[in-house]
Amino acid sequence: MARPSKENQLLELFFNYPTKHWHFSELAKKTGLAESKLDKWLKRFAKEKLVLRKKPEKKRPHYISNHSHPHYQNRKKLFAMAKLYNSGLLDHLASLKKPRAVIIFGSFAHWDWYYESDIDLFIYGDDSELDPWKYEQKLGREFQIFVCKDEKELKRFGPGLLRNILEGKLISREIPIELIKYAARKDTGGKL
Repeated sequence: MARPSKENQLLELFFNYPTKHWHFSELAKKTGLAESKLDKWLKRFAKEKLVLRKKPEKKRPHYISNHSHPHYQNRKKLFAMAKLYNSGLLDHLASLKKPRAVIIFGSFAHWDWYYESDIDLFIYGDDSELDPWKYEQKLGREFQIFVCKDEKELKRFGPGLLRNILEGKLISREIPIELIKYAARKDTGGKL
């Protein structure tokens, strides 16, 4: 996988640590950017509503993610999908022949992931071709894999989890109707 650009390196810090207050000198040290370049990128990110510059009274200014802004949230979603694509994971998942459906769900399918977030993956059908380990290394994130071989096993998944899965990103095939059916069940606290 190619090294991220300095711009993406800087942006990834704000995505991975959305509530951290970053001082200019700390950002320069982490990214290795020259001060003039760093200043340019921070001004651009502020203009794009990705970061906020805060200057508390009698304190040094700091920068923080503008995580409540829709532009930040959308850019973070695209950034995550680009990382998955550039690692080769999306192509690997799309090339699997045996599963009926492969879905990435949870925080990584949305925008609310951070540096400790894992990648949630749902496989409906045979997962024998799946090789997540090399992608864990490339992405620096663990996978939480939910495998369901057939409709009988699907019944054991809670409707809340199934609804969360349905809100994810479909990577291959189509969403099986039985997944929708069981997600629509009334949540009975684990009882069927």
